[in-house]
Amino acid sequence: MRTMKRVAAVALSVVVLMTSGVSAKAAVTDVQPAKSSSEAVLKWANKIGTLADWGTYTYNNLSEIAVVGDYIYAADDGEHRIMKISKKTGEILKSVSYKNDSYTIHYGAGIGTGDRKIFVGYDNGIIQAFDADTLQSVWITKPVEKVEDKGQYDQSNAISGGFVYDNGYLYASTGTYSGKGSLVALTTKDEDTSKDYEVKEITWQKENDATYYWDKAKSIGNVIVICDASGKLKSYDKKTGEVKSEVKIDNKFSGGIAYDTSSKTIYLAADHAIYGENNKQTDSTANLYGVKIENDGTFGAVNKVEIGEHEHIASTPEVYNGKVYVSGTAFDYSKGFMAVVDVVSDQYKVNYKADLPGYSQSTPIVVKDGTDSVNVYFTVNANPNGGIYVLKDSKGATSGTAEKIFEPEKDDQKQFCANELHIDNDGTLYYINDSRYLFAVGKKVSNKTPSSSEATTVVNETKVKPVTKTVKSTRSVKLTWKKKKGAKGYVIYAKAGKGKYKKVTTVGKKTSKTIKVNKDSSYKFKVKPYKLTKKNKKKYFKAYAAKAKFGNKTVKVTFKNVTGYASYKVQMKAGKAAYKTVKTTIKGGTITYTKKKAKVGTTYKFRLKGINKVNGKTVSVTIK
Repeated sequence: MRTMKRVAAVALSVVVLMTSGVSAKAAVTDVQPAKSSSEAVLKWANKIGTLADWGTYTYNNLSEIAVVGDYIYAADDGEHRIMKISKKTGEILKSVSYKNDSYTIHYGAGIGTGDRKIFVGYDNGIIQAFDADTLQSVWITKPVEKVEDKGQYDQSNAISGGFVYDNGYLYASTGTYSGKGSLVALTTKDEDTSKDYEVKEITWQKENDATYYWDKAKSIGNVIVICDASGKLKSYDKKTGEVKSEVKIDNKFSGGIAYDTSSKTIYLAADHAIYGENNKQTDSTANLYGVKIENDGTFGAVNKVEIGEHEHIASTPEVYNGKVYVSGTAFDYSKGFMAVVDVVSDQYKVNYKADLPGYSQSTPIVVKDGTDSVNVYFTVNANPNGGIYVLKDSKGATSGTAEKIFEPEKDDQKQFCANELHIDNDGTLYYINDSRYLFAVGKKVSNKTPSSSEATTVVNETKVKPVTKTVKSTRSVKLTWKKKKGAKGYVIYAKAGKGKYKKVTTVGKKTSKTIKVNKDSSYKFKVKPYKLTKKNKKKYFKAYAAKAKFGNKTVKVTFKNVTGYASYKVQMKAGKAAYKTVKTTIKGGTITYTKKKAKVGTTYKFRLKGINKVNGKTVSVTIK
């Protein structure tokens, strides 16, 4: 089960796991990312949306990302939108609102990709498809049927387990922390291209006695395989939903499944729970299971190995070359580990466990490094010591050390991370954490020493985009307003000076919002609450004033992935003035400069100079 990352969640003893499995991330690959902290370089880090407010239960859920081609996709409850993000810069290229502002995604949910579409599942059991290029809505389903009725708070149809796309079909698992769940299937074809919100029918839905809360299915041959929270493993016929086989492994399962085609074996991790008085769990033993599966989806022999006593495990393993890599934690969460398990024979054996500062809850990425060696990459759910780690494993190894290759430098970027790690064809690693930052981590390019004839024009071979930047100064304003009973959301309006009120944005049920203004003027703000009719039409209440707290007048510039020079100068010009040096630093990577007391509405231009000494002479170059 995935560990909820906030004090309030821990108090509820809700321990859960999120796995994505919906993006184009490779689980076993030949692509080579950075192998050490000295090689790793932050290409960019961009914040998406607003942080959750756990004190007021304003979650602002952000989905697991999906990396496909040149883009990154994610869903954001803070702005009720689906986003298409540049993989190169982290810039949000396009965003489109959910079908309805009242829709929300489940905490820790993933989005799906396939058939040139992006799939988002909401807490109310509705699935919506967007065109991957334009983000235009393609179709939307009726709510998946609830499998039990607990009243208005029942979310047994919440799309919490993510998606599996396979050959024109989409599969999704549902359920919350307790109760029941179901597995559903539907086609992804757009039958009526003239309708943005064509109603898509569910092909089949199979109810289950236990929940599929964050439990991820696996496509194997002609069946879909999934394990529920009680430890019951089932295989379903892809076309009909008929149960082909089932087997009980253990209780307390949550996560995903690995599959080895050579041995036709499924691998999954689960807990053997130990209970004390009042049926309260007091301890657990972490286990790894291997289950044979035949071509027709029938389960065969079940093998098991104990990973450790007084330990908890609920992550998705990966298998390669006779070894399974899976992470767990001490039962009290005091530390984590990455276990390396030999599964060549039916007598599984734990070769060793590498200590971690926290629980890794990302599916390991296994990178081949020669004939008998691999590098295993993953994130670690710790704060402030979270980030990307690598475990170097080789044939016959009986011990190993996990090395941290990247962690965020800035305090506001350091946070817990139970999210997946993704890798692209260039070896760049991507992930998000609870700071709401999205990170892209690449590897440094080797430099060459220039000759004297090259010194005035080229000082290294690193290819960098032109970095002259133009930034228009803005001012942040934090707005707060009184809550309106019955309101489903609020429309924010602003008036500059003696002008007219203009719409700024629409928010959900929260009663605060930080916006930016781009004029030196007096501003007034108001909000107009609304509720929804039975036909999902907005009915507005009377508008009233919002309080405004103005932030500093600043303008900030950031230069990313800068390497190859002994020192750097940031130069700035305001309007038509000349460039002036405003910052000098010897540190490359990400260079930032903030102009305080900037004039709102003024255009500032920045450029970056790289400085080296070549044959005893100082050479200054505008980096291109």
